[in-house]
Amino acid sequence: MVRFTEKPKDINKVLAHSSLATQQQQVKLMQQLNTVLAQVLQLEQLSFCRVTTIRDGRAIILCSSPTWLTRLKMQRDAILDNFRKKILPDLAGIEIEASPTGQTRQFKVEIAQPTLVQHSLSKQAAEALLAVAEGADGKLKQALLNLANNRTK
Repeated sequence: MVRFTEKPKDINKVLAHSSLATQQQQVKLMQQLNTVLAQVLQLEQLSFCRVTTIRDGRAIILCSSPTWLTRLKMQRDAILDNFRKKILPDLAGIEIEASPTGQTRQFKVEIAQPTLVQHSLSKQAAEALLAVAEGADGKLKQALLNLANNRTK
C-alpha cells in the first residue's frame, strides 16, 4: 500500500496564486472605483461612464459621449483625489476616453427561465402504450395509462 507523505494543500493558498484570483481582485477593484466615481458625480448609477481598467498605474474611465468626456475632465482632480483617499493611494492618474461605440454598460448575464414544454403523443403511440399497459401491473400500468392519456404528474 502506497502512503502519501505530502500533506494536502489548503485550497485558499492554491487559488491565491491563480489567474482566477487575480481577475476576481481586478473586478472587485473596478466595482469599488465605479462606486466612488458615482459618489463623486452624485449619481445612484453610472449609465454613461465606468472605470474599465488600470493601465500603467492610471485608471481608465470610458464615457459614452464627448459631452460626458468634457464634464468628467472638468472634475478629474476631484475624482483622482477621491480614488486616492478611498481606494488606491498610489494611483498615478486618470485617463478619460470616449468610447467610439458607446459601450459603457456593464455586461449582465441573464439566466433564462425554464419553460414548460408540452409534448403530445400520436394516436398510434397512445394505442401502443395502452396495449403495453394491459400486460403490466401496479405503478407501471398507471404510469403507462397516464402517458397514453397525455397526462403527467
